[in-house]
Amino acid sequence: VGLFLRLAKSTGVPIILVGHVTKSGDVAGPRTVEHMVDCVLYLEGGALLGTGGGGGGVSSLRVLRAAKNRFGSSEEVGVYEMNGGQDGRLVPVSDPSSFFLATRQDNADSEGCAISVVLEGMRSMTVEVQSLVSWTAGTGGYGGRKIVDGISSSRLLL
Repeated sequence: VGLFLRLAKSTGVPIILVGHVTKSGDVAGPRTVEHMVDCVLYLEGGALLGTGGGGGGVSSLRVLRAAKNRFGSSEEVGVYEMNGGQDGRLVPVSDPSSFFLATRQDNADSEGCAISVVLEGMRSMTVEVQSLVSWTAGTGGYGGRKIVDGISSSRLLL
């Protein structure tokens, strides 16, 4: 990394290093790499993001977030969609709220659905949260198990 740093400073050419993220979400390798670079970006997506269909499958959405940025805010978030064409480009989603609510059916039979505003960095997005609750026989209440898709189960308990 030191060699790349000297090369970038001496030639004025930006250099992009691609790294690996561990299961815990940290950049693999020594912490000094994060301190030497100007910007650390995470491109997240796949099964972590839902598309509002409730299927829990792999999503075409990707979120680009800055963990460190010496030249601007690290609170900005970009939402992109994988282009289904042959070029496989990332296309910016200009209005994520509308994108997340596109499959919502506005009718009277929408029990268990709620619209919520979530804050992702500095960007607020409107999303639909769905839940299914049923009476558990023999317990006298709602003592069933909790299954979560898209967020951690500990965050659900908040």
